Amino acid sequence: MKYFKPRIGKNVIETLTLGMYEDALVIYREYVQNAADQIDIAVEKKILTRKSEGKINITIDKELRKIIIEDNATGIENENVLQFLGDVANSQKDKEKRKGFRGIGRLGGLGYCEKLIFETSYKGENTKNTITLNAEQLKKILENKGDTSDASTVISIITSLDESKCEVEEHYFKVTLEKITKDDLLDSESVSSYLSLVAPIPYIPEFKFKDKIYSYYKANKIAIDEYDVHLTINDVKLYKPYKSQFYKNEEKFSQLLDVVCFTITNIEEEEEIIAIGWYGITNKLNYQIPDENIEGGIRLRKENIGIGDKLTLSKYFGQPRQNLNYIGEVHAIGSGFTPNARRDNFNDSRTYSLLEDKLRAMFSSLGSLTGNSSTLHNRKKDVIKYKQALTEFEIKSNSGQHTERELEHLGEDLKKFKDQAVYSVSEIRKIKDKSIDDSKLMVVYDFIINDLDVIIDDEEIDLNIKTYPITLSQLNSEEKELLMDIFNIINDNLDWKDAEMLKKKIAEKYN
Repeated sequence: MKYFKPRIGKNVIETLTLGMYEDALVIYREYVQNAADQIDIAVEKKILTRKSEGKINITIDKELRKIIIEDNATGIENENVLQFLGDVANSQKDKEKRKGFRGIGRLGGLGYCEKLIFETSYKGENTKNTITLNAEQLKKILENKGDTSDASTVISIITSLDESKCEVEEHYFKVTLEKITKDDLLDSESVSSYLSLVAPIPYIPEFKFKDKIYSYYKANKIAIDEYDVHLTINDVKLYKPYKSQFYKNEEKFSQLLDVVCFTITNIEEEEEIIAIGWYGITNKLNYQIPDENIEGGIRLRKENIGIGDKLTLSKYFGQPRQNLNYIGEVHAIGSGFTPNARRDNFNDSRTYSLLEDKLRAMFSSLGSLTGNSSTLHNRKKDVIKYKQALTEFEIKSNSGQHTERELEHLGEDLKKFKDQAVYSVSEIRKIKDKSIDDSKLMVVYDFIINDLDVIIDDEEIDLNIKTYPITLSQLNSEEKELLMDIFNIINDNLDWKDAEMLKKKIAEKYN
């Protein structure tokens, strides 16, 4: 049997840098992910007492076109520096415990700068190691078709290592990208928005439903990793951007009424929780959350790091893009989920197939919630439209400026509005009956219908208002004007049914 040793061509390096991700901002996620892993290890080794002591600081220097990402975690032992940072796709991390495990994410910056520098020191050692990868030289080698060097040789050529002394107690890891070639990476607002959605960070303190979510996770004995990530350009601590009010063109558009928390279990493994999460219910579920609200969509996460984007879970909904009518998170739990190399989804597995089936069943049922919300809004409009038409009819009837024939036509139009309102009330009541067994629907119903000028309850609503002309022929114009003022006072102080009955009695006396 012949022994064969393949050569890995240099072009694979381009695939692992520029070719790996569609969005350059992904390199921030990769470096934050690696820092979070090292904070976990620092806690396990008691270098840090708790995760909250871990810091991940990001500095963007637009003028110098430089990015620095630094953590105060373990650092790397002097004896392991070359293996840890020099090898490619040869990570020694435990993939069942760590967020990153392939050993390729740290190379992501090579495609977007002229120099990529790793600097580190391990607690208890007085050595600082600095590894520099010359990205500008790498590009020249890759572009040179006559250069047949393999990938390992190329990495060796562009890499240099320097040692220097430092304080024994220092422990950190710093990534520096010099001479950034991609402007997007220097836009602090874009970086902040991106990381707020994918980084393992807490909910913004102002998010009114965060305590409900945390309490639910705690009750199910699930701990979600959260870290202190700062953008030091403005010393801004990053949070997930969830809020309770949504905007369109800077005006209020809709609001969050409640959140629904859920777990997904594997019945084959003694009800093991394989996912936990929540989704928000707005008062306008029949509309997509406007794009200017960056948190739109229910998103997939693993170890609290974003997997894919706002459309990743859309395929589990009954209608395309209906996911964007909601906000929320699905946290995949346990070793049954392995993110693919691009981290835009999971690799196929039995556990992931089970999660997909459960998500499809849960999210497809949200279609009826969206549909009922739309029905309530539309039927509410019908009732309001009838009431407005009735008021207009009364005003014209009492003005003395219309003939009986004209008023008869107005009465016929009013009858059409009334018939539609009667139908709409019956539809609203059907949804109310369904909401008795559906707490989600009850939340939507209570907000939309209790906001009506006309309260719809269990009593029959008398929509059979007599539509004959109310001429008030016994009154002169001043007396008619006074009576209309009285009618307005009655409208403001009595419920609709009683007000209409009283106004009819008065009109009959003076008609």
